[in-house]
Amino acid sequence: MKENLYCKEEGIEDRNGIFVHDISLASEKEGLIRAYLVTPPGKGPFPGIVFVHPGLGSRSSFLDEAVTLSRSGAVCLLIDAPWSDGDQFGRRASGQPQDVRDWFIEIAADLQAAVDLMASLPSVDGNRIAYVGHSMGALFGGLLPEMSRQIIALVLMAGVGSFTDIARLNMPSLAGSDLERYKRIMQPIDPIGHIANAVPTSLFFQFGLRDSFFSRQTFLDYYQAASEPKSIKWYDADHFSLNEAGRADRIEWLKKVLRIQP
Repeated sequence: MKENLYCKEEGIEDRNGIFVHDISLASEKEGLIRAYLVTPPGKGPFPGIVFVHPGLGSRSSFLDEAVTLSRSGAVCLLIDAPWSDGDQFGRRASGQPQDVRDWFIEIAADLQAAVDLMASLPSVDGNRIAYVGHSMGALFGGLLPEMSRQIIALVLMAGVGSFTDIARLNMPSLAGSDLERYKRIMQPIDPIGHIANAVPTSLFFQFGLRDSFFSRQTFLDYYQAASEPKSIKWYDADHFSLNEAGRADRIEWLKKVLRIQP
């Protein structure tokens, strides 16, 4: 486990034999990070899955899915990413690009630490760790296999490979030389330049055909840059309903890759 991230339990809920732990992760840079740790009964070792939500989401976004997977025998960690507070995240993300880049590097390090935390739990098999990210969670997720070789399975939902694509969407006034400068500063950490190094991690990309935020080609660029083994599936869904539309496929894929058995 990374030294800058530790865990404190605030409470626990029993969902018919599945335990939802309300925990706090303390990061030196980000302060208090709220999370859920969802655990099945028994000692394991179980596979571990880290979930990171989209913008306009929270640690609860994947909670039902985590409970379902836990019933089959998986430990799941769901965190409140910095973008769960959209206003605060938007203000900081619209700052000077050098500062934003450095902050995003810190966020990626905390996500890596969350993966390390999962792998360090006595009930978790450190050789069977997966990451599931939606939108912003998928953007940062593309960096993680290169940072943490413990991730053997990666699900990227409605994600793009460039932080500049996100900036263009949320800061329409960013244009001309300012846009080019932003792109130049952020490019070294763009996941599209790192996802090719994910091998041997298995990758599953899920995209919505009715996504109004990003073009189909932008999604394809991210997928095509990725290493093998990889698979892709398209759904009749928009950016956010993809969570529901792709849930069954995502669960079955994770069960297969992580060798989850009831």
